[in-house]
Amino acid sequence: MNRKDVFILILVYLFGIVWIVLNKCLNLSITLCPTKILWGIPCPGCGITRAIKLCFEGDLWAAVLMNPNIILVWIILPIAPFILIIQLTTRKDYIARINAFLDKKIYLVIILIAEGSIWIYNIVRHI
Repeated sequence: MNRKDVFILILVYLFGIVWIVLNKCLNLSITLCPTKILWGIPCPGCGITRAIKLCFEGDLWAAVLMNPNIILVWIILPIAPFILIIQLTTRKDYIARINAFLDKKIYLVIILIAEGSIWIYNIVRHI
């Protein structure tokens, strides 16, 4: 991954943080999910912003019930900036290493089953 890609990821990360803060402060309820907008069904990520808001309010269990992907957010959100900064400063491609690790078929199957289950969960709940 080149420096330009890392800077784009940093911008996306910062945009996400700004979106979360604005959502919390202004109590926005804007749907950005293209799946929900185009086809009227939630994607596996639908409800993640509301889950983050629930985390800010201290209701972690309700956040997990809103969207179980919040567990990944708890892991990735604090670690991502460090990985990106280290990648910029050392010029070693850590993201390629992470991708190579996740490219193994067993991880892909586990991720597909988990995300498929979350998608069905979101559709059944009509979020």
